[in-house]
Amino acid sequence: MAKVYKAEFYITDPNGEYHGTDDIKERIEESAAFRWALVHASDVKESKEFEWDADLIINHVAATTEDYEEYFKGR
Repeated sequence: MAKVYKAEFYITDPNGEYHGTDDIKERIEESAAFRWALVHASDVKESKEFEWDADLIINHVAATTEDYEEYFKGR
């Protein structure tokens, strides 16, 4: 039987490899990880640019949703 899943996740680009929200959406939708699924990405937001540091809380597996949301305050 078919199903639709909705996932909310954060992508951190410490090296500036992505070129805005459209690039992110395209890469998600064309990802080989989902080769047997149809993927639609919507409502992609981006934070202001900031200096990357290995000690940032979002550079740790235990980072929470709240930790990531700090980068979107005031947007």
